[in-house]
Amino acid sequence: MLITVTDTAQSTWIVIAALVAVILLTFRKTTHNELFPVPATQELKGLGILAIVFAHISYMLVTDNTFLYPLSIAAGVGVDLFLFMSGFGLTVGMLKKQMPMLEFYRRRLIKVFIPFWIVLVILFFCDYFFLNIHYSIIYILQSVLGWFPRASAFEDVNSPFWYISWMLMFYALFPLLFMRERPWLTAILLAVIANVVALADPLHLQVNWLHRLHTNAFSLGIFLAWWMNTNPSKVKTLEWFRNQSSGMGRYIIVFTALIFAGYMACHSSAGNWPQLADILKSAGFDPGFFIGQTTSLITMAALIVFFSLKKFDNKFLYIYGVYSYETYLLHWPLMSRYDIFFPYMPAWAATILWVIAFIGIGWLLQKITAPVGAWVDKL
Repeated sequence: MLITVTDTAQSTWIVIAALVAVILLTFRKTTHNELFPVPATQELKGLGILAIVFAHISYMLVTDNTFLYPLSIAAGVGVDLFLFMSGFGLTVGMLKKQMPMLEFYRRRLIKVFIPFWIVLVILFFCDYFFLNIHYSIIYILQSVLGWFPRASAFEDVNSPFWYISWMLMFYALFPLLFMRERPWLTAILLAVIANVVALADPLHLQVNWLHRLHTNAFSLGIFLAWWMNTNPSKVKTLEWFRNQSSGMGRYIIVFTALIFAGYMACHSSAGNWPQLADILKSAGFDPGFFIGQTTSLITMAALIVFFSLKKFDNKFLYIYGVYSYETYLLHWPLMSRYDIFFPYMPAWAATILWVIAFIGIGWLLQKITAPVGAWVDKL
C-alpha cells in the first residue's frame, strides 16, 4: 500500500536538514594522499545507495513524488556509480595481477552471489510464511540464477534485482574480454555489447528500459583504471595539485564540480534540453534514453572529480559505502512489505529511521554472509 505524505515540503526539509547535519558532523581531515583512494570510492558508493533509497521512497513507496525532492532525483547516478566502481576496481586488480578466469568467477561467487542467495532465501521464506505469498518454481529457479526480466515494484521478490542480471552480464564477459595490455579495448568491446543488447532487446524484456540507461558506466570505470595505470606522471601531478596546502584553483574546481553535479542531476530529462531532444528525435534516436544516460554520466563524472580532489573524508558516507551492497539487497522489500516505520509515524521520521536501520541491517547481513563465504572459499 502506498504511503500518503501530508506535508511533503516540510517533511523533505526535515530529512535534508538531518542528512546535512550528519554529514557535517562526520567530516574529518583526510589521511590519504592518493588521487582516488579507497575511502573516496566507498563514499561514492554510500552516496549512490542513499540516492537509490531516497528515489525508491519518493517514486515507489509514497503517493507524492515531490517528497524528498531533490534527494530523490539521482537514482540513475547511483546505479552508474556502482557499475563504474565495479569496472574500475576489477581493472585495477587485474592490472596488478591478472587472475585465472575460474579464480575470477570464484571470487565473484563469494562476493556477489553468496549474500544475494542468502537474502533470496530469507525473502522467499518470510514472504511465504508471514505474507502467504507464493512464487512459482520457475520464478524461484530463475531468481537463484540471477535472472530478473522485469522490475515490478510489488509483484517481484525484489524489483531492484534487475541490476543483478545486468551486472552479471558484465561480470561474465569481463574475464573473457580483458586484455592486460589493452584494457581500453576491453572497455570499448563491453560498451558495444551492452549497447547492442540494450538497444536490440532480443529477449523483449520488460526491464529493458532500465538497461538502456546504464550501458556505458562499467566501461568508463575500466577507462579510468587504464588511464591511471598508463599515466603515472600525470597522476602524480594531479596528486600534487590535490595535496598542496593552499591553492585557490583546487577549491574552485572542487566546489564547481559539486555545484555542476547538482545542476545536472536536476536537469536530467529530455524536457530540460528541448533543442537537443529535437535534434536527436530528427536523427532517429530516443532522446529520453540518450539524454538520461548522458546527464547521469556527466553528473557521475563531476562527483568523481569532487571526491578525488577534496581533502576531507566523511565517516557517514564511508560507512554507508561499506554496507551499500547489503542495503541494496534488502532495502526495497523491507520498506514495501515489512515496513515498521511509515505506517506509524510522520514520513520524515520514518525515512530517517530507515536510513539508520539500514546500517545495522547491513552490518548484520555481513556478519551472516562472511562465514558462509569463508566456508565456500575453503571448498
